[in-house]
Amino acid sequence: MTIANKQEESLQPGDETVQQSEMSKMDDQADRTDTAQAQDEAFRQMIEESLREQPVLQRGQTVQGTVVGQDNDAVIVDVGSKGEGMVPKDEFKTLGVEVPAVGEQVDVLVQALGGRAGLKLSVLAARRVGAWEKVEQAVDGDETLEATVLAEVKGGFKVSLDGLMAFMPRSEADPDPRYPAESLIGQTCQVAMLSARRKPENVVVSRKQPLEVVRKQQQQEFFSSINVGDKVNGEVKRLTDFGAFVDVGGIDALLHISDIAWQRIKHPSEMLSVGQHITAEVIKMNEETGKVSLSMRVLQSDPWEGVAEKYVNGMRLTGTVRRVLDFGAMIELEPGVEGMIHRSEMSWTRRDVNPADVLNEGDVVDVMVLDVDTERRRIALSLKAVTENPWQAWLSRHPVGSKIPGSVRNITEFGMFVGLDEELDGLVHIGNLSWTRPGEEVLKEYQKGQEVECVVLGVEVDRQRISLGIKQLDEDPFDVFLAGAGRGSHVHGKVTEVKSGAVIVELAEGIEAVLPLREVPREHTGFNVGDEVEAKIIDVNRKRRQVGLSVRQLLRAEENEAVRSYLEEARSDTKPSALALELQRKLLDKERKKA
Repeated sequence: MTIANKQEESLQPGDETVQQSEMSKMDDQADRTDTAQAQDEAFRQMIEESLREQPVLQRGQTVQGTVVGQDNDAVIVDVGSKGEGMVPKDEFKTLGVEVPAVGEQVDVLVQALGGRAGLKLSVLAARRVGAWEKVEQAVDGDETLEATVLAEVKGGFKVSLDGLMAFMPRSEADPDPRYPAESLIGQTCQVAMLSARRKPENVVVSRKQPLEVVRKQQQQEFFSSINVGDKVNGEVKRLTDFGAFVDVGGIDALLHISDIAWQRIKHPSEMLSVGQHITAEVIKMNEETGKVSLSMRVLQSDPWEGVAEKYVNGMRLTGTVRRVLDFGAMIELEPGVEGMIHRSEMSWTRRDVNPADVLNEGDVVDVMVLDVDTERRRIALSLKAVTENPWQAWLSRHPVGSKIPGSVRNITEFGMFVGLDEELDGLVHIGNLSWTRPGEEVLKEYQKGQEVECVVLGVEVDRQRISLGIKQLDEDPFDVFLAGAGRGSHVHGKVTEVKSGAVIVELAEGIEAVLPLREVPREHTGFNVGDEVEAKIIDVNRKRRQVGLSVRQLLRAEENEAVRSYLEEARSDTKPSALALELQRKLLDKERKKA
């Protein structure tokens, strides 16, 4: 028996209304059950459809997300699948890009799906995955990639390949080893792959190789279209102490410092700057080495044209000191025209002049032209010539013969120098110390700093010499002696020295004469020091201050005088005296001997 039959049997008469009510409730409950089942089925289908539309996230997967928010440290990215993750802002800084705004799309890599960290995302890791793919393709295809130089490290540079860190050796940075490393930092450039390995991660790149390929092509184009003498336009890339390197269409040409301008400059920066565009002429080319030399100077007019007519000897000019050297100073007379003052032309009085003590760079000075050599492009100048010659000025104030005081500044073997003022000295030669004593002996009596009085003997202005004398303060005893006893005079003296062929006779203080023995009669027995001598002066040499004596001639003169007296007496007396007879006899004897 079914449950329905049992229920029907249990119903009593009069309960039909109740029965219908129960049946109605059961039908409503069945309808509600069917509706709920239908709703559950629809919800299940919706979820399945939603899951089919949104792929399931996997760790290590790269997906595109949308920025939905950010805080101080991170950016919030919605990657679908009801998932939102955090990307550190530092990653964008490392990549060198701006932090994206809300609503922007970004590629991220899923690093973690759950746990305490939740959904962990990385822009940097996503870039690295893409970068590795590009690196491996570049290695296989021998291609170049764009890289950013981040920093200089030991032995080279750290570079970024779209987030993938790589190393660039210094030798692979540029074809020119002198290229300044600091200028690469922050640059974006094309690099070739030298090696790439994922584990351990190691990527080595070269900036030089792509540049050399491009440069080689540019060199071929340059050397096929440009010749020596052509004008070219270029941009100054680097300045050095010796010149500038100019980019003339991919060729780094050298503009030497001497070819920048006619005037001398210390450094190219005086006339050029990095980035400046210039026009120059090609003066040298070597296709094998790829070297090119330029000149800006040849495009300028030569300032030395007409110099010979413009500058003549003796002309006074004004110039600017450009360089001070050990041997002199270079003076700019006009742009491109310089003259030199030799150290010997800087001072009248200082012989060993240090040019740096007299002139400084930038000084404006008056000079005189001494010589112009246009072939050698040299102009000799003088600084001292435009000032008064101190020797000429001194002579005008102290004529020859005047007496002046001074102080002994230096003593030498040949005399002593006497200071006349702060700049000038005069020389007292050893021969001008004493009339009567040896100069070597007298010189020992003087000391440095001793005050002396001198006589001006002469001034050689051209040779810058002043001659002084001390003995000239007194009268020359030789002149005094000769004033009273000249040639033929009868003199008395004392023997001071006996030599082999002569004796020295002192006639007066400081006056010595020579008596040759041939001028002494044979019957004379000889001389000793201290003997008194009577003789006749037969020779006087003022220049050598020498006097010659003769006893023989003195006796002859006395005899002649006796004969003269005899003859005079004979003429006046009728009867000759005994003396007259004796003289007559001697004269007759002499005449017989002569006969």
